[in-house]
Amino acid sequence: MPEAGSIQEEREVISSSSTPSKRSSNSIGSDALLMATEEALQDVVDEGIFAVGGQAAVVTDGLLAVNVAVGAAGNGKPLVPESLHNVFCTLKPVAYLLLAHALERSGCGPDDELDSITVVPRWCPDGLTLRSLGTHQAGLIEPRPMPWKWTPPEKRQKLLEQSQTSRDPGYSDLAGGLVAEHVIEQLSGRTATEYCSEELLQPLELEDEVIFDAEAGWKAHHRIQAPVSGLPIDKLPMLSELLPSHIGEVRLAMGALATMRGAAEFYAAVGNVMAGKPQPGMPSPRLLQDLLNDDRPITHDPVLGRPAKWSGGLMVELGQQGISQIAGKGSVGHTGAMANSVAIYDPTKSASVAIYLNGVGSSLEDQVLPRQQALDKILNAIPASP
Repeated sequence: MPEAGSIQEEREVISSSSTPSKRSSNSIGSDALLMATEEALQDVVDEGIFAVGGQAAVVTDGLLAVNVAVGAAGNGKPLVPESLHNVFCTLKPVAYLLLAHALERSGCGPDDELDSITVVPRWCPDGLTLRSLGTHQAGLIEPRPMPWKWTPPEKRQKLLEQSQTSRDPGYSDLAGGLVAEHVIEQLSGRTATEYCSEELLQPLELEDEVIFDAEAGWKAHHRIQAPVSGLPIDKLPMLSELLPSHIGEVRLAMGALATMRGAAEFYAAVGNVMAGKPQPGMPSPRLLQDLLNDDRPITHDPVLGRPAKWSGGLMVELGQQGISQIAGKGSVGHTGAMANSVAIYDPTKSASVAIYLNGVGSSLEDQVLPRQQALDKILNAIPASP
């Protein structure tokens, strides 16, 4: 795959749709791949059970091959490739990869205790490391995302201080990202948002301008929003009707907004690192391989049942994650349970795929199957990498 910055704007935009109200696409990939991607999304929409719209992007060999949308957005308007989605955990790896990058730049390793490197929040367990944080082996299990969101900002510190820690593994949905934020800021002297923008997003040519502006409104074409950013919660379409007005600005450590193009291009950059090509803002290929090859047994959160094999950064047992049943050896990815989105990189195809389905059922079981089927239909249409 090409080096960072190779995903260039000279990609020609080709419209394949004669019915813009139902389908919108800008792609330079093969007709077969475009058709397979559109059909994978349309099949779910036509089913009329799990989704009313879908968007997908495919990056092959470092180039955007397909960027397509079908059906309707949450407001009933046609979904388009530039639509922003609440991706949440799908981009959770950003925070952990940035933390790995910041630690490596400071001369620290994945098993160095964070409290020996810098001052960590007092609610953190003793001996916390990048590896134990990423593998969810640290016993850092609270607070959960929803209690955090429902807690007024002035009381969140107390909630963190009451966090439960134990010797048992636990899936740290929110707290892990908050630790990453804190350590990045301590090591770099910058806010985690600035560090993400300056070290990762801008060098990868992923737009990250502030998208919530009282005068300009939403503005973005293809981008990812750093999981370490603080966003006004009342501007998030999915959550604004679910949460009390006092929430105000929250730091969504588990993810925020993105197009599927932005998500796919981020995972393509992860693929570059996996292929031995250093990328801005990410750990070195050697460190990433060390983390991905961790041989700790997969453990499960007793409530969510999610595996925890460096899943704070990148899930590496995709068949066991409910992400894909056909992804090739060495594939990595992450899924957003609340977000109805998923993104992976498959090294056997030198391709990354990101999918969002709008309107998937509220249960985890309802979400997994349609996304997995759609993803696998798209992967099937991508030829193996020579």
